[in-house]
Amino acid sequence: MTVRTVLGDVEELGVTYAHEHLFMTGGWPVREEPDYRLDSLDAAVAEVSAARRLGLSAVVEMTPLGFGRSPSLMRELAERTGLHVVAVTGFHKSRYYADDHWLHRYAADEITELLVSEIELGMDEYGLVGPLVRRSPARAGAIKIATGYHALGRGVGRLVGAVAAAALATGVPVVSHCDKGTMGHELLDALAAEGVAADRVVLGHIDHNPDAGYLVSLAERGAYLAFDRPGRIKYGTDQEIVALVAELAGHGLGDRLLFGMDLARRSYWPSLGGGPGLTYLLERFVPRLEAAGLGEVAAAALTGNPGAAFALRGAGGRLRESPAGPPRVRPGSSTG
Repeated sequence: MTVRTVLGDVEELGVTYAHEHLFMTGGWPVREEPDYRLDSLDAAVAEVSAARRLGLSAVVEMTPLGFGRSPSLMRELAERTGLHVVAVTGFHKSRYYADDHWLHRYAADEITELLVSEIELGMDEYGLVGPLVRRSPARAGAIKIATGYHALGRGVGRLVGAVAAAALATGVPVVSHCDKGTMGHELLDALAAEGVAADRVVLGHIDHNPDAGYLVSLAERGAYLAFDRPGRIKYGTDQEIVALVAELAGHGLGDRLLFGMDLARRSYWPSLGGGPGLTYLLERFVPRLEAAGLGEVAAAALTGNPGAAFALRGAGGRLRESPAGPPRVRPGSSTG
């Protein structure tokens, strides 16, 4: 299997957090709430290094276009820590982009072309705000799309076609923001209509809707479920998530689970005076799962499942070798 990271393509991810934010240097979140400003490389190195000592090997960095995504900082972090960083292209909820943003005006095939270029050629350091493009050697390894609360949201139906076409052309998976855990089936239906199979979709924030029957029904379709709220107790207890994991495992669906923490605020980082920090998942949450007899499920959700979920796939759904581009790197190594 081959996964695209910001330093090149790798054959194995190791222990992976499937939904994180390491850098947000501008755009909507920082304008609206200073707590979202994540622009310190040193702080990110401190957070990642602490988790690396517990076994963390890879992170899927979910900051999309328009949110101050920084390919150069991601590469520097990967080089300094040995962390595999899978970056995304694509979008958050369409309402976060100004009315004159090209997202609302370009044709679907034009948007597809822009997304494909970020995956095959390299991400734009400016986040495709134009008119100039500064192409980074760091390439995206997934495409993000976001739905609203109980609604797809403005223009998302049109975006689905563009995202699906880019995913099929490049072999990367589609990753999502599912607002409050809603719209899982609707998004899978829309992507399926464009040719994207459910097992090429990662549904983010889906544990914010802690309905076991609903989650089982999504996993039975083949979608990956990213549980990304352990430790953020304001949204619900860890015990609630442990129970959901047990329910899915009981239905033989442990191979559909992924874990992350979605620590997208300064106030979540100990290096910036907050918490719980990236160590929480491995230090506190996984032992809860092990104590509940779910250790094997936890291990799969952190290792084998992410490797399959984020692997590049070629035509017909077959796993493919890395295309020409930046050199392949082995786990634990890096390229400049």
